[in-house]
Amino acid sequence: MKKIVYTLLLSIAFMVLNGCNSNSDGNSSPKTFKGVDVAYLKDGFIVDGRNRAGESVTLEYCNNRYTYYSGTGHWYGHFSIKRDRINMFDETATGGSYRLDTYNNFLEVGVEYSIDFQNDEIIVAQITQDLNCR
Repeated sequence: MKKIVYTLLLSIAFMVLNGCNSNSDGNSSPKTFKGVDVAYLKDGFIVDGRNRAGESVTLEYCNNRYTYYSGTGHWYGHFSIKRDRINMFDETATGGSYRLDTYNNFLEVGVEYSIDFQNDEIIVAQITQDLNCR
């Protein structure tokens, strides 16, 4: 009888401890994707890669907001989607706007995208779900 109670208590403890290591939807780590339809960027995605100069480039999308890092540069603002184009409107002191054309409505790993009017590009290495996007 002691063995059964001991095993039952260990099982309960195991389930409680495993439940504490997950986020609200049951996942403990963000999912990665080979591609994402631009219509869903507002749901929260982080697109990491490099430009031709070898600098790190990151585009973070959440709701209708974006943050853009390239080398030592950092910009942010709001964005909109028009068919296969991501229009980004800079709200930093420099202002302006720039765009990224996908040509097929998808951002995909392994593909290079020009960031027009910014004289930059991103060669996508990873697309990750942003678990902090609410």
